[in-house]
Amino acid sequence: MKNAFKTMTAIAISLLFAASVKAASPFDGSGAFGAPGLIEVPAISEAAPVAEPFMPEAEVPAKGYTPEQLRDMRQHNAAIGASANKGLGLDDERVERRYRPYADYEKTGYLIMSSDFNFNSRQAKLLLASKLPADATLVIFTDTYGTSKEDVLREFGSVVPRERIKVVTLPGARNGFWARDGIPVPAIDASNNLVVVDARYGHRFEPDAEIARLFGARLEKHQYYFEGGNFMASHAGDCIMVDHGAHRQIPDSIFVGQYGCQQMIRLPFIDGIGHIDEHVRFISERVVVTDLPQYKDTLEGKGFTVHMMPKPSGPFETYVNSVIMDGKVIVPVFGRDTDEQAFAVYRSLGLEPFGADSTTLSNSGQGSVHCITMTYPAVPARELMKALGATEL
Repeated sequence: MKNAFKTMTAIAISLLFAASVKAASPFDGSGAFGAPGLIEVPAISEAAPVAEPFMPEAEVPAKGYTPEQLRDMRQHNAAIGASANKGLGLDDERVERRYRPYADYEKTGYLIMSSDFNFNSRQAKLLLASKLPADATLVIFTDTYGTSKEDVLREFGSVVPRERIKVVTLPGARNGFWARDGIPVPAIDASNNLVVVDARYGHRFEPDAEIARLFGARLEKHQYYFEGGNFMASHAGDCIMVDHGAHRQIPDSIFVGQYGCQQMIRLPFIDGIGHIDEHVRFISERVVVTDLPQYKDTLEGKGFTVHMMPKPSGPFETYVNSVIMDGKVIVPVFGRDTDEQAFAVYRSLGLEPFGADSTTLSNSGQGSVHCITMTYPAVPARELMKALGATEL
């Protein structure tokens, strides 16, 4: 397994911010979660002509880990589980469900990616940016050296108006290429404010800041190693993960109390690196797609409508690892006959598909387009920057 992992001192200070979202409350009068809301923001003008490639590649780690790293993370999580959180479960009265998950099929306010184009991801990243909803903002993060704001704007400004791009610095950005895993996971509280949940990340990219402490914000952080790619949720609180590796030691109480899960469905490890976004994704509250027949019966037994997706032949190739933004879906493609079959499934579900080249991204990087992005709901940009601990260039 390719490993360019560089040990860096992680900034690991908890964060949480509350910023109003213009949507109906996630709770109804009985305390149950309501439907996702819509945000109205003025549309921006069309994108500029496409520019030539410019930005150099930084060295970033492949998505997976070495056996030694996996062992250390398992031991760390097991040690925590044997103490403070042991025995807490979904039915434990001490676990309070204060939030609901932000589902990544909901209205997109922000698309967040690193500035790096490693693993031949330039076409995929520019395609993702070009399909950004007209009222959404692109956030590109980079480190404090090697890449200037103009470098980033020259690349991404070829497909998105520059005024809709935020270029920010985050600590350890070169280890944050797999944004889904390292960027804090979003949730929504009972007052319809955004909550971000931070976990330990094995590649040492933890874009946390002192902002929570300095501004007196509530903190949502746990000390378990966990990656956002192994978290899939509906806005109603149905959560799914692969029960694999170090994540097996994380109790359900963490997912209920901090991520807002009503139930956590733990599926067995079949293949890949063991993240749920390789094989299952929500299309809507009760509709999911998967490419593993082993998961279909379990999910249907939980009351979901399950649509089967074709499975390409590469060990890390998947059409499920897609990004949905306001009716459009960016789908990994590999130049195979099954590419069009995957498009047909998404079309049948009411989505307009676009193909992102993931041949190198998947087979060398061990991830795909969902892995290299994080989506957030619409909140004030200044508050988002504070919450991420980011400095805008």
